[in-house]
Amino acid sequence: MDDRFTKAEAALLLPNSTAASRRETDAEAIRLAAIAARDEAVASWFLGGLRGAIRLLASLPQRFATYNALRALSDRELRDIGMNRHDITRVFDPAFTPRPANDTAQAATARVA
Repeated sequence: MDDRFTKAEAALLLPNSTAASRRETDAEAIRLAAIAARDEAVASWFLGGLRGAIRLLASLPQRFATYNALRALSDRELRDIGMNRHDITRVFDPAFTPRPANDTAQAATARVA
């Protein structure tokens, strides 16, 4: 008996090495596009966080100077700019909005109207 395989027998034993179908090619292209989009989103997120941290570190000296300058003001001077001692710690909060600086002028205007 001959222990060599014929081409037909070998074709049955070997995996299909012919070109992938169009569906498989499209699926692979979509998978690769999704991987690229994910990698881009992760890189964008990471770089955005890194930029924010760098901006924060760069602004720290100015923030400390502003904080110390506000702490050096008297209560009367703080009232003149529409703040009190409690507001000093919140100055750098993005949602912080100080009261109008001249409360007495607004009260006088309200009484006249």
